[in-house]
Amino acid sequence: MFNRFGFSRSSSAVVGKCWQPLCLAICMLALSAGSRAQEPRLTTFDAPNAGTGFSQGTTSTGINLFGTITGNVTDDNYGTHGFVRDRDGHFTNFDAAGADPIVGCTCPGGINDLGAITGYFVDTNGVAHGFLRAPAGKITSFDDSNAGAIANQGQGTFPESVNDREAIAGYFIDGGGVGHGFLRTPDGSMTTIDIPGAGTYPGNINNFGSIAGTYYDENFVSHGFIRTSAGKIIVFDAPAAVGSWIGTYTAVINDRGVVAGSYYDANTNLETAYVREPDGKFTAFEAPGTGTAAYAGTQVFAVNLPGAITGFGRDDNFDSQAFVRTPNGKTTTFTTPGQILDGGNDFGSSGWAINTEGVIAGRWRDTNYALHGFIRTP
Repeated sequence: MFNRFGFSRSSSAVVGKCWQPLCLAICMLALSAGSRAQEPRLTTFDAPNAGTGFSQGTTSTGINLFGTITGNVTDDNYGTHGFVRDRDGHFTNFDAAGADPIVGCTCPGGINDLGAITGYFVDTNGVAHGFLRAPAGKITSFDDSNAGAIANQGQGTFPESVNDREAIAGYFIDGGGVGHGFLRTPDGSMTTIDIPGAGTYPGNINNFGSIAGTYYDENFVSHGFIRTSAGKIIVFDAPAAVGSWIGTYTAVINDRGVVAGSYYDANTNLETAYVREPDGKFTAFEAPGTGTAAYAGTQVFAVNLPGAITGFGRDDNFDSQAFVRTPNGKTTTFTTPGQILDGGNDFGSSGWAINTEGVIAGRWRDTNYALHGFIRTP
């Protein structure tokens, strides 16, 4: 569900002085808003050494304001490595020290607007560790001290998201197999985020220190949560999810406090996307062409500063198509030429990340089930 992603800023500082990356994003958005009248442009790409077999190839997981994309690439030997692609199309593949690309991977989860990347890597024992890759390429690894380290049990540290101050949110799996959230401040300090139940999984962190994610209760039903920069926990459920045996999940948050995600309808078991405003108001939506059968529907992966959302929708045959929902609520699905249409979660195309400009980075599968990256420019 999440293969997505301490920072602290006071509101008074924001009011008194505009923070440079955020101001730049707003200015660029304003300049571009009136100048674009062309049709959206879709560009496909492959990272160097991408394999062409089943589940080999290129997966995009993050894009920043300047169009730099990160993700992972799986080669012909099923070794998985991280990559960075700049807006001019130049690639750098990389591996964290200690990563075993065959046993596991170097798997970036997110990139900030300054080019810092976070994610996890898996060692030869099958244990995951966090990393932060600086814009110049230096990689620093880290672990939550409470993370489990039992070989081949899926334990370890899993960063999901990094903000522009290099605060990181993610989760770790302890020695008993239970998930806990964490917040890593720029100085390397770690704070555990726990909501009572069966596991806590942050999805991403915004530039004001708020974290959104999913937690599971004692019955393993999922719920959304927000952790403010002051440490206050707000839990929530989409109204139609109440009573569902699956619940509300994949919560992600933007800098305005808008949360987006997905839930399963308690009556129909249809996966449905939602937008939660800062005042708690919910709006549900489906991507055009999604099915009405149980477990069909719409899954959300990312929301940008203006409120545009991306992810994928599934029809009744479980064929997947990427979608974008604009801030005014217009939702459009799109396919990538050559993508496969075949039943299976995310077997078609999916938007994984969207920047302030509305540029989407995602992945798609061809008829050999190999993966490729795409960029959709509005």
